[in-house]
Amino acid sequence: MAKKTKERDFNLYHFEETKKIEKKRNKKKSKQVKEKESDNKFSFDNEIVIGVTKLEQPKKTSRTSKVTKQKNSKTIDAKKQDSKNNEMKREKINKKSKKSNLEVKPKKKQEKLKKENKSQQKNKKEQNYKKIKKEILTPEEYERKEKIKKRNLYIAKYIMLGILLIGVILCAMFSPLFNIKDIIIEGNETISTEQIISLSKIQLGDNLFKINSAKLNKQIKENPYIDEIKITRKLPSAIVISIIERKPAYLIEYANGYIYIDKKGYILKISETKLELPILQGTETILNEDSLEGERLCIEDLNKLSIILKVMQIATDNDIQNLINRIDIENENNIKLIFETEEKTAYIGDSSNLNIKILTIKEILQKTKGEAGEILVNMDLNKEYPVFRERV
Repeated sequence: MAKKTKERDFNLYHFEETKKIEKKRNKKKSKQVKEKESDNKFSFDNEIVIGVTKLEQPKKTSRTSKVTKQKNSKTIDAKKQDSKNNEMKREKINKKSKKSNLEVKPKKKQEKLKKENKSQQKNKKEQNYKKIKKEILTPEEYERKEKIKKRNLYIAKYIMLGILLIGVILCAMFSPLFNIKDIIIEGNETISTEQIISLSKIQLGDNLFKINSAKLNKQIKENPYIDEIKITRKLPSAIVISIIERKPAYLIEYANGYIYIDKKGYILKISETKLELPILQGTETILNEDSLEGERLCIEDLNKLSIILKVMQIATDNDIQNLINRIDIENENNIKLIFETEEKTAYIGDSSNLNIKILTIKEILQKTKGEAGEILVNMDLNKEYPVFRERV
């Protein structure tokens, strides 16, 4: 406890001494300030002024001295305040000068930044002006832009649809749901379903969407009787093959048999059996056993066949098509129709006025039943009369 009391006394003593020292310092400073102010004051006593005479001041009374003392005290106080204010102003000025010296560099930076900002703003304005110039379009250019936009939209839509379709197809191709379980053949009359399936080379269990329809069409058309094919996929696991067959319309005598020909001139089959169809005579097509079935007649015979088709169509309209047994097409300007059952031969000539010629042949056939002979209608029937020449 004694130690603590000693320490406290020491601290108090030290604190009082420091206070005394500070008071002395402040007094000295106030004296120095007063001396400076007195030095700064102008007085005629201290200065020698040339050409100026100092007037003697009148003696002041006691009352005036009191007033003057009061005034002098007031002026001293005012001067003190002015000096303080001046010092404050100087300090402020010094601080501002220091700040200005410190702020010189950042001001330069700011000026640079301002210049850069101005240049950037100019560039932006120029860019905006260019954009506005581009945007100001003529009506033709505007229409063109709109068309391009629409086209791009359509293209994007189609691309999306295409991607979706590809995805669906890929899923379908690798899914076991679409494996073939049924093969349906439609429209076949002369060809059996087994023959068509063997030609198609389709097997049960094949994927429905992996079948190439063009290849399948080609494979099945190897048979000359098949004219057209339609392939439809019946989901989920059936395929339908619809067929339109070629039918024999005419015969050509070949060796000991007959060649069946359809209306388009395709060679369908070589057979020994004779069908109840008209036989074509005088064809120019070179016929070989190796390359017959599935081939067509030569161009000359096809041109003659087009005339025969017209003749037979008019004959069917007049109900005499079944009476025609043979047609001689050796000379297309002198076509012959042979009626074996009627024992008559009709000479048509060329393909002009076929309707009148067939009608006259029909009338002559009706009038000359049981008589063998030749019917001549190979002339202009508007100017000449037809002729029936009886065979002797």
